Amino acid sequence: MENDDIHHVARIVFGEARGESEEGQLAVAYTLVNRKNLRGYPNTIYEVVYQSYDNKHYYKTLDDKDHDETWKRAVASNSTEYQNAIRAATEALSAKRPDPTRGATDFYARDPDPSADDNEFYQAHGMIIIGKYIFVSRRLRSS
Repeated sequence: MENDDIHHVARIVFGEARGESEEGQLAVAYTLVNRKNLRGYPNTIYEVVYQSYDNKHYYKTLDDKDHDETWKRAVASNSTEYQNAIRAATEALSAKRPDPTRGATDFYARDPDPSADDNEFYQAHGMIIIGKYIFVSRRLRSS
C-alpha cells in the first residue's frame, strides 16, 4: 500500500463523506478499492480517483472549487476530519476491516441517480444504505 494511494483515497473520503459515520467513510473508501480491483475500471487508485467523463471528474468533489483549499487546510492542521479520512483510506486499502458495502463500486445520495441503474455496459445490484448514501455494485456486462 503506497502513501500516495492513501492520500488519494482519503481526499475523496474527505470531500464526499466528511461528517459521515466511521462506517460511512469506510464504505466510500472501499468503493474506490473495489473499482480498482474490478475488470472494466481503471487498475490503479490514481486512475480511479481522477477518472473523468465529459471533462468532469467522476468524484464531483474534485471539481468543487473550494475542495482544494479545504483539503489543504485540513492536511496542514492535521484536523480530525483529515485523520478520519486517512484512517478510512488506510483500512480499506489494507483490508484491515471488512467491506461494509460487500463490493459496491458506486455511491450516491438518497436521491435518484443513474449510477444505480443498469445500462448497456453495466448491471447494477446489491443496493446497501449506509448513512446518507446508497451503495451499489456495477459489474461489466458479459460480451
